[in-house]
Amino acid sequence: MLGEVAIVCSRADPASLNIFERLLELEAWQEEEGYRCNGPFRLLIHDDRQSTLSGLDDRLADLGLHPEMVIFPCRHEAKAALPWFGGHFTGTFQDGRSQLSAAASMGLKSFLQNIAALAPPGYIVSAEATHHGPVDMKTPCFFAEIGSTKEQWSDNGAGAAAARAIMALQPKELPVFLGFGGGHYVQRQTELIFGTAIAFGHLFSNYQVAELNRDIVDEARRKSGATYAYLDRKSLRSEDRKKIVGILEELDLPMLRGREIRAQFPLPKME
Repeated sequence: MLGEVAIVCSRADPASLNIFERLLELEAWQEEEGYRCNGPFRLLIHDDRQSTLSGLDDRLADLGLHPEMVIFPCRHEAKAALPWFGGHFTGTFQDGRSQLSAAASMGLKSFLQNIAALAPPGYIVSAEATHHGPVDMKTPCFFAEIGSTKEQWSDNGAGAAAARAIMALQPKELPVFLGFGGGHYVQRQTELIFGTAIAFGHLFSNYQVAELNRDIVDEARRKSGATYAYLDRKSLRSEDRKKIVGILEELDLPMLRGREIRAQFPLPKME
């Protein structure tokens, strides 16, 4: 059963505002002091940038809200300018230090599955590597994004698809993996999200591996609830692969290859 979920939107972000407005159109919301309510969902809007929020757990508590998951609808910008839906977890790491928010692993998987079924024609769907803020979320969270230009951000059809995907969330208890390697859009990890009965927590692309150390990986494990790890081995340089393997062995976090994940955690058969 889905517990309390906070949907936190921003007027400063055109895609976030689009999704907020479509949510208001799609559902009947009860006005409360500082938020709107529909079933387990609590809908809020603010004036700041999504990625620069801080202290949100306390701000929600001040409103009497104690969600089990927070969703940040947001825009996604990319030079390729492709119509795109996706999501990611948040956190930063540099010079051996990290600040990672708790990852809503099951929430992101459910959102990606939903949006893949609801997306207008021509849209690509994928997960992304962990990046930007908020970095201090204790409540598990993820960003739900529309990309990649103003045309898509303000497209009511795209906003409605994202809104429906959020309202249809059905997180399930599944094994959670940390992911390492690949490009920013973590292609092989995305394929595993759709093709197996697992979820991913924090995801780290090739370009981020040099910044990782034992402490960062351990924080990612704890804040994802991860009990396994996956390496996109073909994408990683030999020295980077050895480094990550060594850290995971030290943390006693089992590593499974893609074929092993598919064998051990297949999708349920359709009846």
